[in-house]
Amino acid sequence: MKKSILLLATLLCGHSLAWGTGNVSQDKDSIAMHKSISEVVVYAQRSTVQITPEKRVIHIGSSPIASSGNAYLVLKNLPGILINSDGSVFMNGKSGVKVLIDGKSSYLEGTELVNYLMSLPASSLDKVELVTRPSAKYEASGNAGIIDICTKRNNQSGFSLNVHGNYEQGKYGRTNDNLSFSYRRNQLNLSGMYGYYRGHDFNDLTIARYYPETPTEQAMVFDQDSYRRRSDYSHYANFSMDYYVTPKTTFGIALKGNISDRTENGSLSSLFHAPAAQADSTLRSLTDNGQKRTNVTSSLTFQHKIDSLGKTVSASVDGLYYSVKEDQWHNDRVTISSVRNTESTSKAFKDGTIKMISGRMDLIWPVSDKLRFEGGAKSDLVRIDNRSDYANLAGSQWVADQTLSSTFYYRENINALYVTAKVQKGAFVTEAGVRVENTNIKVASFSQSYTDLFPNLSVSWQLPHNNSLNVTYGKRVDRPNYRYLNPFVYIFDTYTYEQGNTNLKPQFTDRFDLIYLIRKNYRFGLFYTDTRQAIIKSYSVQSGSRRVYVMPTNTTYYRSYGVQGDIGQIPVARWFQSGMHLELTQNNYKWEENDISLRNRKLTFQIGIQNKIRLPWSCAVEISGFYNSEMAYGQVNVLPVWQLSGGIQKNLCKGNATLSVFSNDWFHSNKSRIKGDFSGTQASVTDFQDRCIVGVSVTYRFKKGEETKESKSGKSFYDSKRINL
Repeated sequence: MKKSILLLATLLCGHSLAWGTGNVSQDKDSIAMHKSISEVVVYAQRSTVQITPEKRVIHIGSSPIASSGNAYLVLKNLPGILINSDGSVFMNGKSGVKVLIDGKSSYLEGTELVNYLMSLPASSLDKVELVTRPSAKYEASGNAGIIDICTKRNNQSGFSLNVHGNYEQGKYGRTNDNLSFSYRRNQLNLSGMYGYYRGHDFNDLTIARYYPETPTEQAMVFDQDSYRRRSDYSHYANFSMDYYVTPKTTFGIALKGNISDRTENGSLSSLFHAPAAQADSTLRSLTDNGQKRTNVTSSLTFQHKIDSLGKTVSASVDGLYYSVKEDQWHNDRVTISSVRNTESTSKAFKDGTIKMISGRMDLIWPVSDKLRFEGGAKSDLVRIDNRSDYANLAGSQWVADQTLSSTFYYRENINALYVTAKVQKGAFVTEAGVRVENTNIKVASFSQSYTDLFPNLSVSWQLPHNNSLNVTYGKRVDRPNYRYLNPFVYIFDTYTYEQGNTNLKPQFTDRFDLIYLIRKNYRFGLFYTDTRQAIIKSYSVQSGSRRVYVMPTNTTYYRSYGVQGDIGQIPVARWFQSGMHLELTQNNYKWEENDISLRNRKLTFQIGIQNKIRLPWSCAVEISGFYNSEMAYGQVNVLPVWQLSGGIQKNLCKGNATLSVFSNDWFHSNKSRIKGDFSGTQASVTDFQDRCIVGVSVTYRFKKGEETKESKSGKSFYDSKRINL
């Protein structure tokens, strides 16, 4: 009788009642039951983390911390995820991560990606999938893996309306509010959302450099402090419609748009002096930047289920329009001992657009429950047109600076075919696939075409008690993002320039994994990756001016290997569960500088812990934290970073409302710190941002209708682009 009640409770709740272990015998200790003559009351809590050999899945709604704020904060709070101030994303100690939204590319990277994620409210998210071993149906890019941010889907017949408000306070305040709706009746399914973000942030940056003595120059120390205040305003909206022509045929349309406006102003001061001496020159800079971005995507989809076995054909066409306009004003005043002041003023205007159209078709063809085939084709067309105009103030007149002004025209066409086969024989499950990608690029008068094969192989040995041993191999490619190819020059100050590189080549990675999965809750593994022509940022010092140029280049190789472990949920007590992520990674970089081979090696340790406590009165408390030791990243090292956060969540109004109070980065320890030694010049950078916050989030759900069972279908995956103008 007890087992029957437990199985019924599992079906009603729709998830495991044993903190994600999926073991009925363990579920008995995780359920508090009150029996009476007329009723049986079951209390259960959805597991926050689910683990498979290929990925970790984090359910956002069951986390008081992750479900508050925006998608950017969600990622920053996840164990194993590290985001630098420039928008570069690391997963499990490795760079080269692609971010998808609902299985499709966000088409953004770097600061453009950060701006977009800040406009996407966490209340609209369902889960985040951290895919470390993508199959051939995924795009071939992303050597470190894929982060798929999945938004909530409408699974209710009738009408629903959700109102969400979020406010957080650090040094400055930020608010992220949205209104979403869904309507489903008969053959029509509609959903949409409008969100508004408004907030202020700061960037407190310190830079220290030591220039060694040369035959023509004495040793010099450079100290710089800068403070910039940012104001962001953005509007985000989406709308989707699915029309079920028949129970087997569906047509869909989706529109998404994001408009953002950022202003940034601040000052910096720089001092030059000999070691152990007073400053002999100072630099004071003022800067004002204004940026306006527009990002619009559209999608048409079709899906037809051929039979009850699961044979399915689907097709889609996607379009993207992205534009950015930026104005920059810069003033430098240099004071040298015993010499009069010198002053220079410059301005810049940048205007860029990116247009993309993508089409694809996929076929799922199961032959039996032991054999399954999948295949598909896709084609992308990308067009980029950018220009940058610089001018210097001479007296009262602006004079064009032709040495910095430039134009950038880029055309790209990627065509791909893939096929996978999955076969089960006895206790062994083998999945093999291959993806063929043909790339055609044209930059100004330079053209390039190449075709590559990207095989994937996975062999799983199914053991008793839900255990398995998995061996996987995959080949990946990462093409340079568009900003890295763009020759535009960004002037941070007189002594720091950053510029793109039109000669960049794609990097290719081979990855091997050995994974042991226990009860679908504990995962332990070994991994090895070998990346050729790895893309990293290089740093060089211009002789005479001591100006540092930052430019992306290809290294000789990047190799990484190590061990990793994941614990989905440990039922410490019926009211207390804990999850953990551990990783020990050795990163090795090798590159050539002035015909000399140089290396950067570092062993990195990572740990992330999530503790969740269930309290009475429909309350849940979460305390989470992570630590990432020093990590090699190209020519520089990222210094240790750690964070502690917490939150409490309570359901109100018979489950129709949710109140969350959260606090992130309690000790303001999640800051970017970098050090490096290039061309004999030693440098260190510390970057503070407004991430030590306290916030409150409220959601109310109006609904009228009945829950309906949603049929599951395979996602469509699209290649991540590398947009970062």
